[in-house]
Amino acid sequence: MNSNTGDVQGGLVQAGRVDQLLLQFGGGARPPRPDMLPLDPAFIGFANRTAELDALDRHLDEADEAGRPLIAVLSGMPGVGKTMTALRWAHRVKDRFPDGVLVGEIGGSDRPRTPAEVLGTFLPQLGLADVPAGEQERVAAFRNLTTSRRMLVVLDDAATSAQVLALLPSSAASAVLVTSRRELPFLGGGVVPLPLAPFEEDAALRLLSAAVSEPDAEPALRKLSAACGRLPMALQIAAAGLRGRSSISSYVDRVVADLLDRLEVDGERLLRAQFESAYRDLPDELRRAYRLLGLHPGAEFSPAAAAALLDQPEPVAEETLLALTRANLLMPAKSGRHRFHALLRQHARAKALEEDPAAHREDALRRIVRHYHDFVMARDVVLSKRRRLSDRYADVVPAHRGEDAHARALADLDAERATLTEVVRVAAEAGMHDRVWQLCESLFPYHVDRDHYEDVLAVQPLGVAAAERAGDDRALVRMHSQHGSAYFIAHEYDTAQEHFERSAALADRIGDALGRQSAVEWSGLIHERRGEFDAALECFEKSREIVETRFEPDRRERPRGLYRMHSGRVLTAAGRGDEAIPRLREAFDFFVGLGERANPAKIALSLAQAHLQVGDVPEAAGWAQRALGLCREVRSAADTAAVLEVLAEIATRQGDADGAARHRREAGEILALLGDDRARALLGRHADS
Repeated sequence: MNSNTGDVQGGLVQAGRVDQLLLQFGGGARPPRPDMLPLDPAFIGFANRTAELDALDRHLDEADEAGRPLIAVLSGMPGVGKTMTALRWAHRVKDRFPDGVLVGEIGGSDRPRTPAEVLGTFLPQLGLADVPAGEQERVAAFRNLTTSRRMLVVLDDAATSAQVLALLPSSAASAVLVTSRRELPFLGGGVVPLPLAPFEEDAALRLLSAAVSEPDAEPALRKLSAACGRLPMALQIAAAGLRGRSSISSYVDRVVADLLDRLEVDGERLLRAQFESAYRDLPDELRRAYRLLGLHPGAEFSPAAAAALLDQPEPVAEETLLALTRANLLMPAKSGRHRFHALLRQHARAKALEEDPAAHREDALRRIVRHYHDFVMARDVVLSKRRRLSDRYADVVPAHRGEDAHARALADLDAERATLTEVVRVAAEAGMHDRVWQLCESLFPYHVDRDHYEDVLAVQPLGVAAAERAGDDRALVRMHSQHGSAYFIAHEYDTAQEHFERSAALADRIGDALGRQSAVEWSGLIHERRGEFDAALECFEKSREIVETRFEPDRRERPRGLYRMHSGRVLTAAGRGDEAIPRLREAFDFFVGLGERANPAKIALSLAQAHLQVGDVPEAAGWAQRALGLCREVRSAADTAAVLEVLAEIATRQGDADGAARHRREAGEILALLGDDRARALLGRHADS
């Protein structure tokens, strides 16, 4: 038995067992109050994080009221400001911890320190002069020394849960703030997770603006902020590079293309070094996944796309995405999708170029092209029953069925819209000529029905070139026709006509009746746009004649429906609504029977206009309401605005001035969002999809 008698000067450690260490202070001595905090980040440019700091304050209050310790984990990607945020909060609340503040660098980003190493610095701060040699003894001493103290412990850059568990003080009145690149789900519900995200745009701009005096620098600073992905460390380094520049815009233009290599301080690429450290910490299989995912052509991706890129079953790919997300090298997006931060994506791509053979990268990109082509075809068959040239459609299964199939297919394509344009470019660069033009064919109904003419203009030149390189004249006929349609929608009729004429000439040369009929039909649409209604009707009659004389019988019904739709619309525009209505009704019933939505929306609009023209206001109102619902379902903004203008006219005739004003105001808001020039180009667009 150990005992102590007599007066004690200073501190005495009494050990009954190594896991029961007691520190006694005699002679009225107070235990030491450590303060290991470095300089407050507020003095060296700390910015933002008000919401996170306030959240930590709130969680501390709640823990105090509940009589339990606060354990919070600040996690996030490299460079997001975890350490600075933790230290700023520690300075902010240190007076609430009368027994002191301990700060331990755990080194998870470089060489992880053991709990014994960290406690080797903590224990002397707590007054223990003779620090035990073993880790278990040090842990026991730490817990005994903190039993009745109210302390704040900051554990910076934790690598594992085990590191942190060994460094938790035993007092219920203490608080522990951990920073880590990784999620650390080690204490279940007892831990407060506080993930840090990049700054919001306003905060990022404030940080950059503080470094410049140029009055008109905001556009350039927004460009720089976007290139930095609003990552705090990147913004701080970029701000330092702005100081003293004679032209902010020219400097920004120079650096944004390879920003990751330009972000340096005193010759050191600090952010790249942090990314490299996080990358090296990954196991080999996750490194490979990180590199290949960096090749993805879009900003975000689904588990299915990741599976294709990684050549893994989807459940395995989902686990891979989860692991990279927990390492804060990926970020979750909506609907189970994931994305890279912009700078991490640059880093991942660079690592793929450095470490993966060219053949492996090419195989991965070919897999992603095939995946997205299958994805688009499965939704294209839901949206439209138009005739396709690609023989791959023979095996396509619709992605959705039922009443909401159309809306779900549109939502799927909307989520991938930007990526799909890039996929066409990837396919072109990979020399996948048949996939390029077939992707263009598959995307066409979606792009046209949603007024995405800029997307058609982006991909169709690639489709034309791919069909030429593939030596497929039938495909080239269609690509020229689709390319011309984009210019038609953009109101550039002369250029559109050039493409339609090329399509027609080639169709005549190879005996392609469909190509010739389509070119004639498009010429009619151009005449309609120019107000040349008789010439338009003549073209539609020629188109119908080609259908009746040169198409196989089982290929005639849909072109007949299009003829009725187009000619009925032009008859209405020419003031012959009574002639138009029967054609339009037949066309409407036909396309509804096919299960389509876009063409019935256009036809319902024309029927409302035709009935209004002949003075049948109640019938016009019914068709206008039907058109409004369909236009909103297919998300055609320009046609929705046109329907609202018809409804405004109907309300006026019915003496409803307030209703007319409301409809016109809503139509005006839509047109304002579209932009005046684009609205004029798109209003009245009724091309076949």
